[in-house]
Amino acid sequence: IPRIIIFALTIIYGLAGLFARDPWKNEDAIGFGGMWTLNQGNALDWIVPHLAGRDASLGAPFPFWLGASLIDIFGPLIGDTNAARLYSAICFFSAALAIWYATYLLGRRQEVQPMALAVGGEPGRKNYGMTLADGALLIFLACVGLAQRAHETTPMMAQLMGISIVLYGTVRGLDKPWQGGLWTGLGIAIVALSSNLTLSLIIVSSTVIAVIASNAKLRFRWTLASTILGFIGFAIWPVLWYWGDLSPEWRHIAQEG
Repeated sequence: IPRIIIFALTIIYGLAGLFARDPWKNEDAIGFGGMWTLNQGNALDWIVPHLAGRDASLGAPFPFWLGASLIDIFGPLIGDTNAARLYSAICFFSAALAIWYATYLLGRRQEVQPMALAVGGEPGRKNYGMTLADGALLIFLACVGLAQRAHETTPMMAQLMGISIVLYGTVRGLDKPWQGGLWTGLGIAIVALSSNLTLSLIIVSSTVIAVIASNAKLRFRWTLASTILGFIGFAIWPVLWYWGDLSPEWRHIAQEG
């Protein structure tokens, strides 16, 4: 399949059904409601995302921060609901791009090249990497359940983006430790600010185990950069609780979320 067709399919897949519609499920409506509340609310709403009139946390804040910011920027142009769904598009296309590039970088490494043919004609490293990346992107698009979730304003889209960026950063770190470490740390920070502590620790532990098990030669610079940025991601939300001088009641609500 020509690569341009694969990329066009990805764009159509990500944008079709995204705009000019009502929420499909309760989670979609709740996600938009939380983003709209932040956009219309005060500092407390940004520290502890919740629905207007309800004292219950919606969970980690990053998806709602991003959605509320998009409503503020693009809402006057395309409407609040469509602006909020740009969040889903950003997460989807970022994840797709990260997966494609991570696979491409792995596929062009010397140690994964196919055995040279006696008569020649084997693909070059770059072409082989692109071929594997195209296949990985098609598999990503074919994942069960993605078609529905990719168009909803739920935290799961931010989690998907964060995990994909962690994957890309880990692979990038094999060649460029500082750059890879920053991307890995950014992905960990996004996951930490988009999910609960359990999932965040699972992603971090899985990354460490995968690196150790594969005997990947990731340098100290990758470890340092990813650790510092990841730690900042874990710390941002609790720090905001104290800087925002939350009451004990709201702090308890935030911790439950």
